[in-house]
Amino acid sequence: MVNTVKFDPGIGDLVLDFNNFINEFYSQLMNFKTIRQKQARFKLYSDKIKSYMQNNIAFYFGCLLWAYYIKNENTDTPKEIEGNIFLNLSEEDKENYDYLIQVSFMENYFESYERDILYYTGQKIKIDEEWKTILSLYSEFLEKNKGFVCTKTTADIILPEKLTNTKISADINKIIQEAIDKRDLNILLNISNIVL
Repeated sequence: MVNTVKFDPGIGDLVLDFNNFINEFYSQLMNFKTIRQKQARFKLYSDKIKSYMQNNIAFYFGCLLWAYYIKNENTDTPKEIEGNIFLNLSEEDKENYDYLIQVSFMENYFESYERDILYYTGQKIKIDEEWKTILSLYSEFLEKNKGFVCTKTTADIILPEKLTNTKISADINKIIQEAIDKRDLNILLNISNIVL
């Protein structure tokens, strides 16, 4: 019998660096002189921006699902969590660790995206409310677990209240593994309506 579970089953390898992508994109966008050039550039990249957002939302959702799975599968006999890199931070780094920086960046960008897509393309688009719910849940998850700097066993995991009161099928691990095998985190979003 295995006495450990992985901190990350493999979904971390599939997440895209949204923050750097956005910062680089806007830096390049501002180098264009005319509004027409900027509009053309934004139109060219708008689908890619949306796919990066979706990938990150799917990653956050996957983290929530994995935490739910390993916590509930090991309720009677908690297991040690293997591979939690945040345990290795120095005390000083733990004090200065801003575990909400990535999530806050995306949360702030949601508004910018809606505004910018209207400005540059003339389209009125709203960010999916489901994405906002996932981001909010993930934010709560990070806060409750203080960025995982002390999360050593499955018993240490604190789930968001919404997930604590939810019964998710044990098949959740199969769906996570399918997303990893197919290298497509978006598969996880197919079951978001069951969870949310």
